[in-house]
Amino acid sequence: MSDFTTLEDWLQQACAGDAARQAAGETLLKLAAAARDVSHMVARGPMDEAVAGVERSERPARFDEKAGELFMAALQGAPVAQIARERGMLLEGSAGAPVALAIDVLNGVQNIVANIPTGSFFSFLPEKGEETFAQPGTEQVCGGFFMYGPRTMLVFSFGQGTQVANMDPETGVFHITSEQRTLPPEPAREYAANASNYRFWDSAIRAYINDMIDGADGPREVDYNMRWASSLPAETVRILNRGGIFLYPGDARPGHREGRMRLLFHANPVALVVEQAGGAATDGEQRILEKVAGARDQRTPLIFGSPTEVERVKRYYELPMGGAHSPLFSRRGLFR
Repeated sequence: MSDFTTLEDWLQQACAGDAARQAAGETLLKLAAAARDVSHMVARGPMDEAVAGVERSERPARFDEKAGELFMAALQGAPVAQIARERGMLLEGSAGAPVALAIDVLNGVQNIVANIPTGSFFSFLPEKGEETFAQPGTEQVCGGFFMYGPRTMLVFSFGQGTQVANMDPETGVFHITSEQRTLPPEPAREYAANASNYRFWDSAIRAYINDMIDGADGPREVDYNMRWASSLPAETVRILNRGGIFLYPGDARPGHREGRMRLLFHANPVALVVEQAGGAATDGEQRILEKVAGARDQRTPLIFGSPTEVERVKRYYELPMGGAHSPLFSRRGLFR
């Protein structure tokens, strides 16, 4: 028998007395039931019946479709007024429910073939009719994600700390394994960025990365390691456990100037759990949770991690030319 509190028991206590939190908690349990089945599907990979007889190139789409079927079936009767899915789909839920749900049922589905962690992101917002999904992330009732990797995990927050649950693979039950996850006070000297996009980044991001690459010979005077899992759930869990910084900025490529992460479906829940764990999240200049989506599928740059590093990035943006070639960033420059 596990010594850890079950997710269901934890939610019953944590959400008592608040209608919106109770609705989100009840729905989160339904999401957890679907996540259990999605986890099994991902673990079976090419052996799963969802892709039986399907060409390899078509399997990611079929996995995504099956995950959507599992989550939508689990959400039948859930106390949510609206369900917004990534790629523009909006579904009606239970009339009069106090919250609405934004969900990406299987993020990083292409990673399944490489056995890299994938995940499902969710964000609950107060129901306000047509204005529901035009609220800033600060209004989230709850947000987080499931990660399907060596362990199936749930990371979430109701705005009072960040909680982590792990699924028992034998029973499919989620247990709370960390009631108050916080970033370490001394973050790892690590940064996560897709360096193949370096030439497309603006001068502020290039200057920041250049100083990390220079390591002990540059203004930071210490060496840094680069990490890149190409998995937002995995990168977020690493940041929560080790600190450091994750950067997916906008860049000069067509369609990338405004970033690639979707504000409602990815950036908001990540920013919530990171901030509630003592970190910070920004688009480089503005706090993620203060941004308002002009459309449900709006994209954003996303930079998050240890607050000192996120603040440092913002200061690069504040310098002329984004800090490029600035004497302030010499060996004994601005950040000494």
